[in-house]
Amino acid sequence: MVSYVGPSFLDYSKSQKLIFFGGKGGVGKTTCACATALRLAEGKPDQQYLLISTDPAHSVLNTYVDVFLPENLEICELDAANSLGKFKEKHEQVLKEIGERGTFLDDEDLQGILNLSLPGMDELAAYLEIANWLQQRKYHTIIIDTAPTGHTLRLLEMPNLVRRWLVGLDTLLAKHRYIRRHFTGDTELDHLDRFLVEMDSSVLAIENLMNDQEICQFVIVMVAESMIVEESIDLALALAEKNVPVPEIVINQFVPANDCLICDARRNQQLIAINRALDRFGNPRFWTLPLLSEEPRAKSLTDLWSHFSPLEQIGIISPSSFKLPFKVDFPATLPASSVKLMIFAGKGGVGKTTLACATAIRICNQYPSLRILLFSTDPAHSLGDCLNLTLTSTPTNIMPGLEGQEIQAEDSFDKIRNKYREELEAFFSETLQGIDLTFDREVMEHLLDLAPPGLDEIMSLTTIMEHLDGGCYDVVIMDSAPSGHLIRLLEMPTLIGDWLKQFFSILLKYRRVMRLPRLSEQLVDLSRKLKSLRKLLVDPNKTALFAVTIPTSLALEKTAEMLANLRQLGIHSRGLFINQITPTSNCHLCKTIHEHEIDQINKMEKIPCNDQPITQIYLHSANTEMNGLKELGNILYTV
Repeated sequence: MVSYVGPSFLDYSKSQKLIFFGGKGGVGKTTCACATALRLAEGKPDQQYLLISTDPAHSVLNTYVDVFLPENLEICELDAANSLGKFKEKHEQVLKEIGERGTFLDDEDLQGILNLSLPGMDELAAYLEIANWLQQRKYHTIIIDTAPTGHTLRLLEMPNLVRRWLVGLDTLLAKHRYIRRHFTGDTELDHLDRFLVEMDSSVLAIENLMNDQEICQFVIVMVAESMIVEESIDLALALAEKNVPVPEIVINQFVPANDCLICDARRNQQLIAINRALDRFGNPRFWTLPLLSEEPRAKSLTDLWSHFSPLEQIGIISPSSFKLPFKVDFPATLPASSVKLMIFAGKGGVGKTTLACATAIRICNQYPSLRILLFSTDPAHSLGDCLNLTLTSTPTNIMPGLEGQEIQAEDSFDKIRNKYREELEAFFSETLQGIDLTFDREVMEHLLDLAPPGLDEIMSLTTIMEHLDGGCYDVVIMDSAPSGHLIRLLEMPTLIGDWLKQFFSILLKYRRVMRLPRLSEQLVDLSRKLKSLRKLLVDPNKTALFAVTIPTSLALEKTAEMLANLRQLGIHSRGLFINQITPTSNCHLCKTIHEHEIDQINKMEKIPCNDQPITQIYLHSANTEMNGLKELGNILYTV
């Protein structure tokens, strides 16, 4: 019998239960996940398989258009709102009882907090759903198409988030549990205790599975471009810290060797990016998939894995002297100096960061009197990688008139949480000396742990208002998170606003019992910033949003969906950049890809962008550090 040679995640003989596909947006995670699910299901028709998408901007079903799916393969594009609704429906009575179990806060107050603090983030919904499917043991293997890197990193933090939430719930039961045991001697777990234990067990079960290299692996998918490679390294390091096995990495869209100058230049760039980073990944096995002339769909999706090669078989070519120059058709109109906020939005991997950096440099040179901040809200920051600078949560000088900031969302909320506990400690020790409120004290200490998931990210976003209202900067240029994450983030202020109102009502109702002026002041300030941010986002005279996409049918479909969602939020696009268009040449591969891309652009339904022409940006191999970004910014806009 011939032993299997190839990627281990395609090996039918292995008893893998979980296969994650992750990486930066736009690298082909969904394609690889879909092709793997098909390959496994067709190879073992007697076993059941499940393909899950945890990306808020789902594209699994789009990828499977015109594909015949085997009966033993099920598809699930997780709907966070639906998952939350099912969770509430299933556990509503239990949570209501927990809220009634003993504290000086009344039922109405606690129910308001609990209803607004229930797991609402799609990562957490995905985590609990996956845990449930694993416990059912219905599927031989679950294949997971994850959201872009920043989202995935939050998924890895879910055990900590869930446990913090459970500790908050447990403190609500502690007083009743003590009284029951003290006066009745009853030490048995009741149904409420069992609920918390079962929730914790579900989290522990999936956590243990994710750490078991025999039954779980995480496949990082990347494209051999410098910024994408850097982000992939960050993801690999984060996974290693969580003990999640990454035995294999897929390098997608690798340009084959041929006589074409364009292909030669692109391949050479890819080799340089890979060689610079190979030793920083540890010891995974690298597999390559070639750049194809058409997007993998239908039959080509089924056959995708027949094209794989080990990295060592790609060969090395001499460095190319040919460089693809910058080329832009239909430049956009540069926003006026009165614009306060510029947002670059789109799927991951389409070039938002590069265009945001090039625009910031152009604005800085065009309006030298302005103070400009280049600001990243993507949990997987890449501004620093693009600029070849180290950026932190404190604004850092890039050039005269321009600074950069990669804010860490959790830091802002941690500061409020720590100050709250300090103020609470001072209140109990100074004001309530000699009064035993042990259990109520614990409830109050953990009250902020019951804040809605995503509050930390919203707080980081309101930093924009600090910068603008405080007069620190005249304009903020925002490199946003990938589209699914961005849309959810922009929808969050309403939920956060409701939570703040609930928290304010508690502080107001119990102001004679519990005086926390610093916390009240901080939350009032956060509420004010949220209102200002919402007002700014829907003001077309002060906010300019540019959509960024690439010329593939899937990316263009998702861009249209994103812009429709933004319009529902009252946010309209100022322009559309179609990036990474393949230059035409006599090379069959380049010519075929170019014709397909132009066909996709021409067939695309008109996307409303304030009557601006669609700016088309071609692939280039020019330097994209400061000099290259300056050159790109100069040809990207007209005044």
